[in-house]
Amino acid sequence: MNGFDCLAVLRYDAPRLIRVMQNEFRMGRGLRIGETTVVSKRVHVVSPATPGEIKVLANQDAGVCFYSRRRKDEILHIDVFHEVAEVDHRRAADAVKRAVYAFYHDLLLERARGLFLPQPGELLDLMDIQTGTGGGRVGGTLNYGRKLSLRKAHCNHVHIAAMLPDNCLLLLFYLVVALEEEIERQGVEIRKVEAIRHQEAAGKGDLSPYSSVFDSYLNESGVAGGGHDWDRLPREARIEAVSSMAEEFGGRSNMARLLDQLPASGTIPPDIRRDAGDLDEVIERLSSFDLLTRERGQLVLTPKGREVRNILATCASEVEAGIRRLVRRMPIVPRIPRHEEGRFGPKARHERPRLSKNVRPPGDGEWCDEIAVPETAVAALSRACLQRNGVVASAPGPFIVREDIRLYRKRPARPPEVCLLIDASASMVGRRIRAAKYLIRHLAAACRVRITVLTFQERDVRLQIASTSNRKAIEEGIGRIEPAGLTPLAAGIAEALDFIRARKLRDVLLVLITDGIPTMNRWTADPARDALTAAKRIAEEKVPFMCVGLQPNRDFLRKLVDVARGKLYIVDEFDKDVLVSLVRYGTKESVRGGFSSPRAE
Repeated sequence: MNGFDCLAVLRYDAPRLIRVMQNEFRMGRGLRIGETTVVSKRVHVVSPATPGEIKVLANQDAGVCFYSRRRKDEILHIDVFHEVAEVDHRRAADAVKRAVYAFYHDLLLERARGLFLPQPGELLDLMDIQTGTGGGRVGGTLNYGRKLSLRKAHCNHVHIAAMLPDNCLLLLFYLVVALEEEIERQGVEIRKVEAIRHQEAAGKGDLSPYSSVFDSYLNESGVAGGGHDWDRLPREARIEAVSSMAEEFGGRSNMARLLDQLPASGTIPPDIRRDAGDLDEVIERLSSFDLLTRERGQLVLTPKGREVRNILATCASEVEAGIRRLVRRMPIVPRIPRHEEGRFGPKARHERPRLSKNVRPPGDGEWCDEIAVPETAVAALSRACLQRNGVVASAPGPFIVREDIRLYRKRPARPPEVCLLIDASASMVGRRIRAAKYLIRHLAAACRVRITVLTFQERDVRLQIASTSNRKAIEEGIGRIEPAGLTPLAAGIAEALDFIRARKLRDVLLVLITDGIPTMNRWTADPARDALTAAKRIAEEKVPFMCVGLQPNRDFLRKLVDVARGKLYIVDEFDKDVLVSLVRYGTKESVRGGFSSPRAE
């Protein structure tokens, strides 16, 4: 986010800032954020005669008018103004996604430990967007809002409607910065809001230009994850919604079995429980989707639940395709946590450029196309210092000559390898193992990588997926992951290195994902000592290595990573977006040589 440091908003007196916003919204007033954006919980009107003046209609609630909600003050109305032009709504929606994920991780960094937060996917499903080209639910297909009158009404602003909890109000600053940047990136000039006028509307007003078939989750009938007018959704939108629900439970078959078995027996199959979580958690989540309810103490499917079960059975291929699209299109966090601190936040502003060792001087008469600029500058400075006895002359003239130029070595077009070493002990049951499985699916669907997955639990290390990009083999391997038992970390590391050496894997990144410390020994009576001994082999064999762990185990994991000469990232929880962002970033760094230094930076 380049407009300003959004993280500074969180470091400001955030509670006071939230209270100010709450008070203004409670009084039916609008706020200006930056110079371009008006935010309120009321309807906004712009007169063609005074385009810089925005009228906030204090007696017309946005949720009541746009979504027929019975309660007021539930929906935020956000308008980012620009010159009359068509702003691509899909690219604007991508900017919203980037903002949500950046806010989420900055909030985890600053103040969110122990604080309930909706997941980024839930926030995106509770946001609608509309521009001059179309719109829809930000987390949906964005194939809606195509009616001509609706598009014309939004030719001078990007409209966002959102249901945000109070602890996420500071997200508004992230949204404004991201949307302003995206609007300008599309070659459209942003426009200043000169004034905000608050007034009473004489009547309800004609909102017919704004009416359209939408896949919104903001209508009165539901809640998070299912809060749209289900009966009015077209068939494609229903299948998409079912795909999104199924992905939360580990896939179509898992969800179908849950809907079949829970009402009949009130139990969860053991193999599903490892992914879905315990009984109370599953019931709560299905109820939040309006699929399950209790009648006279018995669990029964709602009418919507019965229809979802039917869709899962009759539209299996379409639901599976929808899940793959969701996994493939997941937005990536625009900022990566500093591995030094292991917490989510922006990189240091004055970071020293990393020099690659994978460079070479040009050959005689060779065309210099892929110049390594930092390496070339260093070579030129070194030569100049040697030639002038350590003093660089200030006289004008050419500084870089041909002998200074360094070119990147071209690597063979072979996809990189990612070896995932996943803790499958009993503590990984539920949300954590779902996030790990989601990571595997995302890498297979969205990245050109070959995947190896080894899991360690009790006394076993199991090769679940062996250096492949085949989707069927990957899904079969995922299905075999069942968390249980203790944590034999030393055995896991040793077996992973043996596999890499036996298969002679090159360009491989070894990624350890663990939520605990070793509890099962291998060579001695001390599991921790054995794990450190195994980690020494990682450094000896020069395998690029990164570890993702949880805060309570930070001290031990730092020792492990120091011995392995790798990089450590400490997170508050294993969320799918966290793992995907970190591993994708690590893969890029590995390909660029970012893991090749003798010590972790």
